[in-house]
Amino acid sequence: MSDTARPGAATARQNEDLVLIRKIREGDVGALDRLVDRYLNQLVNFFRYLRAPEASVDDLVQETFERVIRKLDAYDEHKRFSAWLLTVGRNLYFDQCRRENRRREHLQQAVLEPTPTPEQEVVERQTASELLQTLTPPERFLVELRVFQAMPFAEIAELTGEVEVTLRSRFFRIMGRLRITLEKKAPGAAGSC
Repeated sequence: MSDTARPGAATARQNEDLVLIRKIREGDVGALDRLVDRYLNQLVNFFRYLRAPEASVDDLVQETFERVIRKLDAYDEHKRFSAWLLTVGRNLYFDQCRRENRRREHLQQAVLEPTPTPEQEVVERQTASELLQTLTPPERFLVELRVFQAMPFAEIAELTGEVEVTLRSRFFRIMGRLRITLEKKAPGAAGSC
């Protein structure tokens, strides 16, 4: 029967942990070594159970012990040390997974959304400028406010004194005309779904 299977053994182990923790708080490096030795295999096996990449298990173990040592004053002595240690390790692992997922998503977006070359940007700006020149000044003003300044229709209506529904209708008619004009200039350039 293992130590953790017997209730008395678990209490004795917890009491031994508390003695070591108090010594560590007082600066006893030997107590720290004993505590690390006591939980090293359990922590390694825990990360393997979580299916952490084998290459990162050692780093996770080290980082967990470092964090536990830094936060030792926050440890609640009424709780099992092993549970706290594994919780810290689990949180570190999940944080690492989230960072890795964000990094992977960012890389995928960078691959899927190619950055236009400076030449392409100039052509796009020139095309947009040419399209805007086909509009009347009030139409250009509406497109400027809505598209380039991202102003909500309610604010545009308040600014111009016009009805919001009328502005929305006018804006969508203008955008439709611009789309048709763009398609005539360069078939397929308007980007239909």
